[in-house]
Amino acid sequence: MENIRKKRILQAVLIAVASLFILWGILSLLQTLGTKVGLNYIDKIPNIIGRYALVIITMAIGIMTMSYAAGTFEGKVKTIFSISVCAFSTIMTLPLFLSFVLMIPVASGAKLPAFLNDMVGAICEAFLALAGKSGQYVIYVLGIIMSIIFLAVPIISTYCTVKNIDLIAYIKSKLKKDSSLSSSEQLSCDSDNAQQSDNSSDIKD
Repeated sequence: MENIRKKRILQAVLIAVASLFILWGILSLLQTLGTKVGLNYIDKIPNIIGRYALVIITMAIGIMTMSYAAGTFEGKVKTIFSISVCAFSTIMTLPLFLSFVLMIPVASGAKLPAFLNDMVGAICEAFLALAGKSGQYVIYVLGIIMSIIFLAVPIISTYCTVKNIDLIAYIKSKLKKDSSLSSSEQLSCDSDNAQQSDNSSDIKD
C-alpha cells in the first residue's frame, strides 16, 4: 500500500513538473511571436535565436518528463496517455521541422507566400548574421536533423512503451550478441590459422 502511495505521488509530481514546463514553453512561444502574455523578460533577450532556443528547451523538458510519467502507469491508461503525449509532441515539433526546411529556400532568395516568409524571415536574418551566407545552410541542415530526431524519438519511445519493450535492454542484448559472435569468429579464425601453420610445418618436415 505504501509503495502504491509513493508511486501515485511520483506520478503527480512528474505530471505537475511536465505541465509547468509545457505551459512555460507555449507561453514563451506566444511571447516570442509578439503576443503579450506577461513573460516580458523574453523581449529583453537580444537575439531571436535565444528566444526560440528557450522555447525548444522548455518544451523538450516538459514533453520528455510527461512521456516518462505516462510510462509509469499501467494498462489502458498507460497506452492512451503515451499515445496522447506522442501526438502532442508530433504536433508541436512539425512546425519546427517545417521552419528549418523553409529557411533553405528563403535564404536562397526564393519568394514564398507572405505568411510563410513572415514565419521564418526574421530567424533567417538572425542565422545569416550569426553564421554568414554559407554557414547558415549548415545550421538549417543540422536543424532539420534535430527536428527529425525530435519527431522520431517520441514515436519509438511510445511504441516501446505500449508494446512493453525495454529498448535499452534490447540494444544491450543485441550488442552483447554481436560481440559474442565477433569473438567466436575471431577464435575460429585463430584456430584455422594455427591449423594452417601446423600443416605448413608438417609439409616442411
